[in-house]
Amino acid sequence: MTATEFASSLEGWHDFYLAVAGASAALLGLLFVGISINLASITADERKDLRALAEQAFANLLYVLVIALVMLVPEPKSDSIGISLAVIGGVGILRTVRSFRVVPRLAAGRLTAVRRLSWTFVADVLIGYVAVNFLLWADADAAGLLMIAIFVLLVGAADISWSMLVEVTTEGPTGS
Repeated sequence: MTATEFASSLEGWHDFYLAVAGASAALLGLLFVGISINLASITADERKDLRALAEQAFANLLYVLVIALVMLVPEPKSDSIGISLAVIGGVGILRTVRSFRVVPRLAAGRLTAVRRLSWTFVADVLIGYVAVNFLLWADADAAGLLMIAIFVLLVGAADISWSMLVEVTTEGPTGS
C-alpha cells in the first residue's frame, strides 16, 4: 500500500479516534478524581493490590488516549505510527507482566485479577501486531484490530475501576 493510500484509509477512522480520545480523557479524569477521593485507602501499605489495579486502570486509559492521539496525526505515515504503536504495545506488555507478578499474589480474588490482566495483555499484543502490520506492510486494514484492542482496554479499565472503587467504598475511608 502506498503512503497516500495508507493515509487515505486511516482518514476513515478519524471520527472514531476523535471520540475515543475524548471518552478516554474524560474517563481518565474521572478515575483520577475517584482515586483522589479515596487516596488514603488506595495508598495504604496493606492495599498494594488496590494500588496495582488503580495503576492498571490508569495505564489502560492513558494508552487508549495516546493511541487515539497518534492515530489523529495529520497525514499519517505507516512507519511513524507503527513505531509509536510498537512502543505503546511494548510498554503495555511490560507493565502488564509486572502487574501479573504483584496483583495475583496480593488480591483475594486471584482468578479475577488474572482475568483482568490477561485481557489487558491480549490488547497489548494486538497493538503490537498492528504495529508490525503498519511497519512492514503499511496495512491500514489492521486498524480494525486496533479498534478491538481499544475496546478491550476501555472495558478492562472500566471493570477494574468499578470494582476497585466499590471495594474501597465498602471498606470505608481507612481501608479497614
